[in-house]
Amino acid sequence: MKDSTQTQTVQEVTLKGTLINILLMVLKFAAAIFGTSAAMLADAVHSLSDFLTDIIVLIYVRLSRNRDASLRKFGRGTFETVSIIIIGLVILVVGFSICYSGVRMTIRAFQGEVLERPGYIALLAAIISILLKEWAYRFTIKEARKKKSFVLAANAWHHRSDAISSIGTTIGIGCAIFLGAKWRVLDPITSVIVSIFVMSIAFHLLTDAVRNILWFRIPEHIEEQIEGIAKSEETVRQVNNIFVRRLGSNLLVRLHITVDENMTVGEAHQHVLNIEDKIRQAYGPDTNVGIFIGPKS
Repeated sequence: MKDSTQTQTVQEVTLKGTLINILLMVLKFAAAIFGTSAAMLADAVHSLSDFLTDIIVLIYVRLSRNRDASLRKFGRGTFETVSIIIIGLVILVVGFSICYSGVRMTIRAFQGEVLERPGYIALLAAIISILLKEWAYRFTIKEARKKKSFVLAANAWHHRSDAISSIGTTIGIGCAIFLGAKWRVLDPITSVIVSIFVMSIAFHLLTDAVRNILWFRIPEHIEEQIEGIAKSEETVRQVNNIFVRRLGSNLLVRLHITVDENMTVGEAHQHVLNIEDKIRQAYGPDTNVGIFIGPKS
């Protein structure tokens, strides 16, 4: 029931963001064409990437609802991590394309080419984009933190990257409109600066996702916390072989405990259930916990 609620939340939040992305994508492409703005065209492509990543997230949600128990247990985390990698790669490619285009326009401007003056419709579209994308970031990141969803957090940062991109676009277009022909070079220069930030966001997302999919060790203090939780059960004598890794938004936990050899199987099992409940209370109900029991005389 909890799992179903989370995937439904991811779907609802993503669909809400998708509607915003479709609106902005159409508005920006129209503004780029009628406002003759290269910067706005780059921003429109960024919104197109937002729309594509929304589709990826929605596909992830559909896969995560697969009824196969083993797939729900282990596959959903992999789907989520892979989705984040795809989102990161899309942001990286878009950021690089914006940077490349901006550098070329800057070089041409310094070589004496007079860049075309953009129209007011491009400036208006950029301002609208900032407001809508920042709103999309806020409601998405709010649910991401509430549901502890990495994939929603990744999509939220994509919204934020688009908002920041639009800030740069607004500055560049505004300078090109109001400061005269020689200042129009600020448009591509700003787009280069913004693209560097966009690529840094992509790098951060990709780094975290790759660390998860390669099962890099998580911070040591989490293992220490889990050991403390296990030892809080009075009958536990020792805790060994703690293994903790990320499984999408959740943790995968394995540990070995020793108990009194005179304890019955039923008693030992109940203590294991108690420890599992405590770990899930600390790290979320979808935490995958496996506890192995051994006797201690």
